[in-house]
Amino acid sequence: MEKKVVKKTTSKRKYVFFFLLFFIIGIVGGAFGTSKTLGIKFDNKSEEEVVEVEKPAEEDITRDSNYTDTIIQLYNYLSKDNVFYSSLGVNLDTFSNEDKLRVTYKYIINNNLAESEVLQPVYYGALTCRDNFGLDVIVSSAGTSSYGNICTINKIASDLMVSTYNKLFNNDSIDVSGPFNPSATKTCILIDGVYNCGNAVNSNNITGSLNSKFEILKVIKKDNTIVIYDKGYLEDTRSSVVNPNDGYDNYYLHSSDSNIYYYELKSADNLVFAHTFVMGEDGNYKYNGTTVVIQ
Repeated sequence: MEKKVVKKTTSKRKYVFFFLLFFIIGIVGGAFGTSKTLGIKFDNKSEEEVVEVEKPAEEDITRDSNYTDTIIQLYNYLSKDNVFYSSLGVNLDTFSNEDKLRVTYKYIINNNLAESEVLQPVYYGALTCRDNFGLDVIVSSAGTSSYGNICTINKIASDLMVSTYNKLFNNDSIDVSGPFNPSATKTCILIDGVYNCGNAVNSNNITGSLNSKFEILKVIKKDNTIVIYDKGYLEDTRSSVVNPNDGYDNYYLHSSDSNIYYYELKSADNLVFAHTFVMGEDGNYKYNGTTVVIQ
């Protein structure tokens, strides 16, 4: 009798053991299935966590009135100088000191930051004034030009050149110790720490030229960066040429490498320049570089 009792007790224990085992397996299996269905993770070590980082939104601000003034300010000096347009790409490292002086000068002139002075000819009927500046050129509505009787010059302190360049590019690596030519018709000489800029001699007979014009295609803002996309073309303003058929007028600008201009037909209108500006510590956008985009 005693042995039979032991057997029954042992059998009952086996049943209880297997019941608990299957019960635990059922609970674990159910929890695992629930975690898969609902996306709940119980074991951080068994699965890799996927952390999605929210990327800055790309925003088209081409016609956004909140950015109109900013775009105009940035493009005001950008589109005024071909130094920003090169098939090789452009950044501060590619600028020569002459490029830096010329770009800074044009920004100062375009924003009316320079002082002006009127000089008289060295003698009656002379085509030059003090320091060998040329007379002003008066262009009529018909496109013809004639000499004025004065020389108007702009005066820019060299310190202003340095501070303006720093404002534009967050960089003060510019040499203001010598003269430079802002364009083919202008010259700047340094007198007592002040640049005197006026008409260059022998440039007054120019009655027009092939001027580079630019148009904005779109402006994109992403985080603290603004990118202006544009293309350029030539406008023929030579009054001495009637209905020119020389293949130059209204061609798209291709590049201005090494100050030698190359142009392509309008058929190359897939060539677009992307000018990047990054916000500086002072809250103003600074020019960062230009790349060529083929669209």
